[in-house]
Amino acid sequence: MIQRSIYPHLVDHLAKKEISLITGPRQSGKTTLMLWLKGELDQKGEPTLFLNLDVEWDRPHLESQAALIRKLELELGKKGGFVFVDEIQRKEDAGRFLKGLYDLNLPYKFIVSGSGSLELKERITSRSLAVNDCSS
Repeated sequence: MIQRSIYPHLVDHLAKKEISLITGPRQSGKTTLMLWLKGELDQKGEPTLFLNLDVEWDRPHLESQAALIRKLELELGKKGGFVFVDEIQRKEDAGRFLKGLYDLNLPYKFIVSGSGSLELKERITSRSLAVNDCSS
């Protein structure tokens, strides 16, 4: 894997409540970066879940906040864990969806990725989200 300057910042951001948003152009390594981070967390025994909006069987879990919370409680329990959501740009009204999850003050840390279009950043970015560009 190509070392990305964003990686240490992403690791540091894991301790913060805010949602970590990884953006960048297609094929820039966002998914690889997330899978690498997930692997490190798994090795430390941290509970993790990886969902991808390009994967057919993951989509039902991301249709609503309630469906996602049910999935998280089933897979990770109610104590918390790290939730990776890849290809968030596929979710209609992704910004509102993520902000609602953030506002619920759930015990889960969300790390999401999406294509780095300016439109995506404008739709998703709010005070509760941290934006990082994977292309550097």
